[in-house]
Amino acid sequence: MKYRPKHVIEYISLRAVAFLLSLLPYRGALFLAWLLARLAYPFIGRKRREAVRRIRLVMGETYPPEAARRDAWLSFRNTAFTAAEMIYLSRHPTLPVPVEMDAALAKFRAHAETHPGLGGIFACPHTGNWELAGIVAPQCGVDMFTITRDQKNPLVSRWLRQLRHAGELELLFKGEPNLLRKVLSNLRKGKYLAMMPDLRSKTPGVPVRIFGGVANTYPGLGEFSVQAKVPVFLAIMRRDGWTRHTMTLLGPWPPDPAADKKAEASRLLQQVMDEIDRTVRAAPSQWFWYNSRWLLDPLPEARTTPSPPSAG
Repeated sequence: MKYRPKHVIEYISLRAVAFLLSLLPYRGALFLAWLLARLAYPFIGRKRREAVRRIRLVMGETYPPEAARRDAWLSFRNTAFTAAEMIYLSRHPTLPVPVEMDAALAKFRAHAETHPGLGGIFACPHTGNWELAGIVAPQCGVDMFTITRDQKNPLVSRWLRQLRHAGELELLFKGEPNLLRKVLSNLRKGKYLAMMPDLRSKTPGVPVRIFGGVANTYPGLGEFSVQAKVPVFLAIMRRDGWTRHTMTLLGPWPPDPAADKKAEASRLLQQVMDEIDRTVRAAPSQWFWYNSRWLLDPLPEARTTPSPPSAG
């Protein structure tokens, strides 16, 4: 396969930074990530201003501009930390600091003991180090899988796939044959699907209320729950300082088998979004505000094809 020069340059640059990170101890890797983020931050002016605008839109016009700017920086810094930690974990089995998740595990295990063999869905929004949810859960005995997509750069995509496999997380890919059948089969076998619900769908999906507006979101979370008859959990990751991580588990929210399937799928998705709304408003610096699929962006207007001229 031939690669574009841009793909090769991006890949070499990323691998060079990853190599430097891999040589450092955990806190040293975080310091390098902080330094790179601080150097890059002045050069992302448009994205930075958009992040601040989004924060003030959600938090309200009375939210101080300096607080919004601080949230925007911490969100960017935390993203750099997340990347550094994923690279670190690809070479080490665990982080050298504990992830506080005793209460979350106790809730999950209590559910698993009373519902043996039943799978479920873990909704994992972009808070804290959101990738850690898919790393630590399998290490604690949760049989987890997720659905991902390849990146535009095939070299980077292959490398990221290797990084994520290092966490023992089973990967399914969008567009692969029989994807729906594989997902439902896994859920019915007692496995847990990790999904990121806080993304805007580019095509008409399910409208949900969040952040004072209406977002067009992917229907999969609710539909998988209803079709496989499995509950939904919400796993909230939080980063305090540089190295303290906490997971909070909300739910489970089981589907109502007597309800209309479409309405029930929408209800479950709205339940998750309501909790994400409360979580983000309580700690805006924990969320990823730079996502290109910003929830409240409108759908692109449908392109209309001119009608051909009539004969005669």
